[in-house]
Amino acid sequence: MSLFGNLFSKNDNNDPDQISNGGTYVVEDTFKLTTPGDLVVVGRINGTVRTGDKVYIEGADENDLILIKELNIFRTKVKTATDTNVALCLENGEQYGIVKGTVLHIKI
Repeated sequence: MSLFGNLFSKNDNNDPDQISNGGTYVVEDTFKLTTPGDLVVVGRINGTVRTGDKVYIEGADENDLILIKELNIFRTKVKTATDTNVALCLENGEQYGIVKGTVLHIKI
């Protein structure tokens, strides 16, 4: 692509490399899984979250991170979610006492 093409080209919003991570997630409900310790939380992300990102609980130590193993939107697995309702599967999430109303932050 030419210099002008690079300067004036439109960004592809579906390109995963152009989507920034980070945001706030408010838990609306929780579900325990058959996998010991894992927890599914349902809520809305304000920002962007990806599978493999880590979250921390508002008011807790930012270094106490919880891995997001999977994302689901309307029972469909996705790799990225932006400004939408999404279910997060949190690895060993049960141990953190996450309940309705808990605010999670995506660690960038």
